[in-house]
Amino acid sequence: VLTTTISGCGELCKHGTIDLGNKPVILDSYAPQNVKPGEVWKILLKAEDKDGDMKDIVARISPAGRSFFTYSITPIHEGERGHFAGYLFVKTPPSPYLRGQMFHLTISVRDKVGRKSDPIGLLLHFNGRNEAEYTLPEKWQFASSNRLGGIFSDYLLEYVRELTSPQE
Repeated sequence: VLTTTISGCGELCKHGTIDLGNKPVILDSYAPQNVKPGEVWKILLKAEDKDGDMKDIVARISPAGRSFFTYSITPIHEGERGHFAGYLFVKTPPSPYLRGQMFHLTISVRDKVGRKSDPIGLLLHFNGRNEAEYTLPEKWQFASSNRLGGIFSDYLLEYVRELTSPQE
């Protein structure tokens, strides 16, 4: 039975309808690692798709080292489906309970057919340092004015609620 399943999977993958050769590609990314609770975290991203059918940006956030996460999906504007450079933002809760906490953000780009880019990973550290006024590297100046959208997730709020709720 196991051999049949593996053989079946091999045939399915071999004759599948998704051509992985034209998947979107994340060319580069940049984000400050340190954020003060309550600050807006900006993630700069540059991506392209040779056949111009990128559909959305998928972001997953979780505490560093844990597997629990939530998804946020940001649609890509019609004129940017072949190539874009811009920023995503995360509004962080202004809770002192976040200080010292680290989160992992994984981003990938999907196209209309379902192909996904290789994911990138970024680390967010709530350490009380304010990098909101950081000096943006020169190569990212052009992208800092193109707002791609927000990464909206109640996960950070739920995480704070969990930390502050009375333990039974």
